[in-house]
Amino acid sequence: MDAVELARKLQEEATCSICLDYFTDPVMTTCGHNFCRECIRLTWEKAKGKKGRRKRRGTFPCPECRELSPQRNLRPNRLLTKVAEMARQHPGLQSRDLCKVHQEVLKLFCEDDQSPICVVCRESREHRAHRVVPVEEAVQEHKLKLEDDMEHLREEMEKTQKLQTREQQALAKWQEKVQERRQRVMMEFKKMAVLLVEEEQHLLQALRQEEEDTAARLQQSMAALEQQSCSLETLLLQLEDRSKREPLQMLRVRSLEQEQCECAVPRGHPHRTEDCLQSPWADRSAQELPRYVGPVLSAGATPGGLDIHWSFTLYPYWPLPGDAQMAPSSSPWHHQYRPLGYGPSRDPGSQLESAKGRTGRE
Repeated sequence: MDAVELARKLQEEATCSICLDYFTDPVMTTCGHNFCRECIRLTWEKAKGKKGRRKRRGTFPCPECRELSPQRNLRPNRLLTKVAEMARQHPGLQSRDLCKVHQEVLKLFCEDDQSPICVVCRESREHRAHRVVPVEEAVQEHKLKLEDDMEHLREEMEKTQKLQTREQQALAKWQEKVQERRQRVMMEFKKMAVLLVEEEQHLLQALRQEEEDTAARLQQSMAALEQQSCSLETLLLQLEDRSKREPLQMLRVRSLEQEQCECAVPRGHPHRTEDCLQSPWADRSAQELPRYVGPVLSAGATPGGLDIHWSFTLYPYWPLPGDAQMAPSSSPWHHQYRPLGYGPSRDPGSQLESAKGRTGRE
C-alpha cells in the first residue's frame, strides 16, 4: 500500500459518517460504531418523534447498522480523538490536498480555471481542453509573481515612507514658522500698546497746552473787547454831545472828527468767537485718528500743528489808536494803525466820531 492510499484510509477512519469531517469528541455506541457526540445527539433528537422506528422506550437505532442502543450508553473513544487530531495536523491529509469529487491528491493546476485538480479531473470533459501544469510548476510561477509584486510594493512603500518623512519635516518647519510669527505679532502689539499710551499722553498734553493758550488769547480778546466797548460808549456820548452844539461849531470840528473816526474804526468784519474755537486740528483729529495709528507706530509722526495763530483769535486787531503798538505784525490790520501825534490839530479830549462823519442834516 502506497503512502497516498494509506493517507486516504487514515482519513476515512478519522472522519465522522454523519458530518463527514474529522471527529470532534468521538463516542462509541454499543454496536461499535463511532460518531461525534454532538452529531449522534442531534440525530437521536430528530428520531424521538418517530415512535414506529423504536421497539423499546429509550433506545435509538445506530445511523450505520440500525442496531438499537440506549441513549445514555455512549462511551468516549480517546484513541480516535488522538487519531483525528493527528490527521488534522498532517499536511498530506488536509482537505485542500484531496479532490472533493474523486478523493485524489491534487497534483495538477488548471491555468484556465485557476484551481488545483486531480488526475481524474484532468481527463474529464470540463478540463480536457484546458492548459494544465503540475502543481509544483504552478507554485514556482506563482512565487515569482509574488516576488515581483512584493518588490513593487516594497518600492512603493519606500517612496511612501520618504514622502511621509518629508511631510513630517515640512509640518515641523511650518509649526516653527507659525510659532515665530505668533511671537512676532505678540511683540508688535505690545510695542503698539506702549506707543499708543505714549501718543495718548502726548496728544492730551498738547491739547491741554492748546486749551491754556487759547483760553489766554480769548481772555486777552475779551479784555480788548471790553476796552473797545468802553471807548465806543465814550465816543457815542461825545457824538451825542456834539450833535447838540451850534451848527457852526459842529462844522468846524467835522474834518478832524471824521479823520479820527476813520483811524479808530477799522473796515471789515471781525472774526466770530466760533471761528476761534474751531481749531482745524480739533476737527480732523477724531476723523483721522484711526488712520493715523498705523503711521504713528511706524514713523512716529505727529499730526497737525497745535499752534494758535492770530488768524484764529477773536478780533485779530486792536481798534483803539492807543493800542496800535500791541497788534502783531502778522495781523491784516497792522498797516491801518498809526498813532496820532501831539499837535495843535489834535483834540486833547481824544474824542472820536463816526467814520461817516456829519452831513449837517441831523
